[in-house]
Amino acid sequence: MNSFNHALQGSLHSIKRVGLDELAKESDVLFLLTPGGKETRHLINETFLRKMKKTSVLVNTSRGSVVDSDALAKALREGWIWGAGVDVVEGEPQITRDHPLVNEPK
Repeated sequence: MNSFNHALQGSLHSIKRVGLDELAKESDVLFLLTPGGKETRHLINETFLRKMKKTSVLVNTSRGSVVDSDALAKALREGWIWGAGVDVVEGEPQITRDHPLVNEPK
């Protein structure tokens, strides 16, 4: 057994399904890995982002439509969350310099 597996065995005691409210409030780093579509459009919106910790980081590698770009830009500007990493953004590939996340330093 390598040291990584050993460390996991010592610290991971359970896995449980939680609702979006608890997910927002408790996540330090939240990775979005969900399909796009009408069911997940703006799943991450202003209401969700306001519930996150000021030290949280949001990482979106799913679809741009899952995150409301305007709400995320506002959350970053106003310090609702610490930062974000986005591989995709809403409106791709027609992203222009005036997209709310293009020049966001966080």
